[in-house]
Amino acid sequence: MRYKSKIVDFKTIFPIWNDKLWPQRKSPINPMSSMTYDRNFDMKIHEKYKPTFIAVYNIDDRIIGVNSGHRTDDKLYRSRGIWVEPLYRRKGIAGILFCEIERAAMEEQCTHIWSLPRKSALPVYEKYGFIKTSDFFDERVEFGPNCYVKKELDYELKQH
Repeated sequence: MRYKSKIVDFKTIFPIWNDKLWPQRKSPINPMSSMTYDRNFDMKIHEKYKPTFIAVYNIDDRIIGVNSGHRTDDKLYRSRGIWVEPLYRRKGIAGILFCEIERAAMEEQCTHIWSLPRKSALPVYEKYGFIKTSDFFDERVEFGPNCYVKKELDYELKQH
């Protein structure tokens, strides 16, 4: 089966985040998060950096997966909001989404990507090279337990 990935805007992925990834979320869903990798918040992230939104489409031109990313400091890039349609899971869609986010991070000369996956999603992150860097926690998250993960970007390998 053939899939295509595309850079999209926030309006395109917002309904998926709102209805499928974070249903009944209490806090507002914004294009970017102010959360940083060091478990703090930087309320100026949205002023300093720009987000990238990715969608993967099936052969019928229907969105079957989304993700976004943005820098959280000069060298760290966050992967945020990955979701894959259940019928398309275990078919490499997450890999396409992570690859596109890696490309965006490297274009912005970041050295690492980090994320905050739910416990149930950790295996897919590990499959694509992310390393768990914290214990699971429920504090300050709505859909926990979550943990921090991080992946070093390999520029030499990606340039070939």
